[in-house]
Amino acid sequence: MKENRGSGRTGRPARVPGEIPTRQRILDASIDLFAEKGYDRTSVRDIARAVGITESAVYRHYESKDAILQAVFDHLLDQVYTPLPPKHEPPEQASIFRQILEGLPAYIMAKPQLIKILRILLYEMNRNERMREFIEREYGIKANEYIEALLRKEMEAGRIRQCDVKALAVLVNSFRSAWLIQNFIIDYGAPRDIEKLESEMESQIKLFEQLTAP
Repeated sequence: MKENRGSGRTGRPARVPGEIPTRQRILDASIDLFAEKGYDRTSVRDIARAVGITESAVYRHYESKDAILQAVFDHLLDQVYTPLPPKHEPPEQASIFRQILEGLPAYIMAKPQLIKILRILLYEMNRNERMREFIEREYGIKANEYIEALLRKEMEAGRIRQCDVKALAVLVNSFRSAWLIQNFIIDYGAPRDIEKLESEMESQIKLFEQLTAP
């Protein structure tokens, strides 16, 4: 007669429906710690303690702290780049400057984790070459090229005046970056008034529209 050993299974416990996966919890805790303590001053042990797991459990999901940092980069890119705006079929379509900038205050305010990631990158870029290269590539070169492509279509369609579209793209991107730094890095932790942010953005949009009107 065979011994009945029961039907219980060994290994990791089943995840409770709705529970955040461990890999995501590690990423979330890492972002919090990197923003608070700095990347170099945060250890894998700190991350494990914040999540409530062992260091070896962290390494089952990420092979190194650098791998976690790359996941932070990937997460940021998922939040930043969106498809090109639709073609302007009706003449009353919003200007390209409005499409690029108008929703930015509400979008950023709704994503506190995005603010933390930007804080990490901007605080650490002078000490961490990977972060500096990432900012230069994604927020400098690629962002300028992305905006230039949008503006060039607008100029060719006669919706903005003939101009040095590359220089205009740098100006728009520089304003967007300066706005983010001022409101969410320099003024980090200060109370934010969404209506005030949107009003300031509206003034800038109208200026760009006036300066580039055909």
